[in-house]
Amino acid sequence: MALPLLTTCGLSDPRLPGLTLIKQQSAVDGSFLIASVLGHRLKSDKDARILLVACHHGYSHYSSACLKLAFNLSSARESGQLQVLDVGAEVFRNYPIGPSVDTIRERIEQALASSPKVTVIIDDLTHLLNYGHTESELIDLVEQLMVRRTGSEQSFVIKLNTADLFERLCANLDDMAQTVIQLDQMSSGNFREVNGRLSVSRRPADDGNDLLCVLQPEKSVLYKVNDKNVRIFVPGEIGIKHL
Repeated sequence: MALPLLTTCGLSDPRLPGLTLIKQQSAVDGSFLIASVLGHRLKSDKDARILLVACHHGYSHYSSACLKLAFNLSSARESGQLQVLDVGAEVFRNYPIGPSVDTIRERIEQALASSPKVTVIIDDLTHLLNYGHTESELIDLVEQLMVRRTGSEQSFVIKLNTADLFERLCANLDDMAQTVIQLDQMSSGNFREVNGRLSVSRRPADDGNDLLCVLQPEKSVLYKVNDKNVRIFVPGEIGIKHL
């Protein structure tokens, strides 16, 4: 199951941080985190609403991935608890015109206005750069959306694929995020028992001291994505071989 993973990342609580940023480095696949957050939030709180902005994968991918983790998305989508903005489908319908940042912002704002308990998940913000948008436009998009939050139960989970290629974008989103999760390859190579390293940094509660209100490293673990679960290991733990 996905609960140990989400607890490690601080994503199992009913109230998520305002902005959780997932930075996926090149040659690492962090889609399992999106599927885990999506399924867990739908299952744990029937009053919660989720808008999935599917840029990297379509709805069918996440439906299959969540089924393996014992989460069924079909009923949530039929009831309206889950809404999906499929960017790939939008491109297909409007080819050769790609999705505009303004259109995506308007759709997200509609979701935020529809309920006080909304989680917006964007599975790859950097994908929008493929349609002619700039890093500055994406930074402005996130800033505008954060202002639109109407309470502590509205949150964003944003993943950046190949985050190491977009230093300026990452630096600006780091400043807005309360939690940053980074996924890296093992520096010593690839191993059968471990897929990579997951590091979590958090911003302490604002106590008026700006010098302390910065992202601080909290934990670093190893992870292994299996067919029906994600295992978490502490580096050096018994059972991890050949590292």
